[in-house]
Amino acid sequence: MPLFLANAAKQPLASHSALVGLVGRKHVETHHPRRAEWGLGALIAGILHDIGKLDPAFQAQLAAGEPPDSPFGAGPRIHEMSWALTHLAFDPAKVRSRLPSALPWPVVQYAVYWRQHAPINVWEGKRFASLSQVYRKAGDWMGSYHEPLAQLLAEIAALTQVALFEIEPDVRVTGEVQTPAYDRDADLAHLSVMTPEQRAQDKAMCAAIRAGLLFADRLISRMGPGEVGDWLNAWRTRKMLPDLVQVVQEVDDYTTIPGDQFFNQGGLKI
Repeated sequence: MPLFLANAAKQPLASHSALVGLVGRKHVETHHPRRAEWGLGALIAGILHDIGKLDPAFQAQLAAGEPPDSPFGAGPRIHEMSWALTHLAFDPAKVRSRLPSALPWPVVQYAVYWRQHAPINVWEGKRFASLSQVYRKAGDWMGSYHEPLAQLLAEIAALTQVALFEIEPDVRVTGEVQTPAYDRDADLAHLSVMTPEQRAQDKAMCAAIRAGLLFADRLISRMGPGEVGDWLNAWRTRKMLPDLVQVVQEVDDYTTIPGDQFFNQGGLKI
């Protein structure tokens, strides 16, 4: 079976995605301990956030040590592909039947697309404002990617010990889904049945899941493959991850990571 990579650090894509999901969930559970469904949302969003990196061009560029690009044109647009595959590969009705009622599937998809806390550039909100640009390319691409995606999700399921959603055998291209807006209010505007309290709750859930996903992705992306393996081994054998409520160091304006005491030559400290 081919080994798919997540980044220039040569982390296996399955390991990276599994650990981002697990740590993202722990981050949300740490800050919102009474919101179990929010933690589940972070786990699922973390598992799915990089599935677009199955793109062979992206994999070839990583293997060659070149700056990775995506099938959507200039600049890394892998999160658009990951977002598209969450629509193409899964049946929304089946997904909803396996999620708690308090965790809408569109919230997970929103976090997959908008895992950054701000648009990458001023054109991002307009560039993929409709599904046609994404679906046209992703639909053709997905036709030959059922097997690699199934393999990737099976590997993630084994690493996390969490059963994943069943992949649909055929590509489903419909006109019912729009790319999520950066301003969550725009996505909720047509839902007139929502009360102001429900709307605020949805936005809070999105913010928490996105924060957990971004935290985990930034943290894990800087590890070596061996460190990722150490963390996952500790999870598989003892269901333990490092305590995220520790002394932290600032990485940028909107996230922090656990201090370097977690990273050492001898492996993982728990």
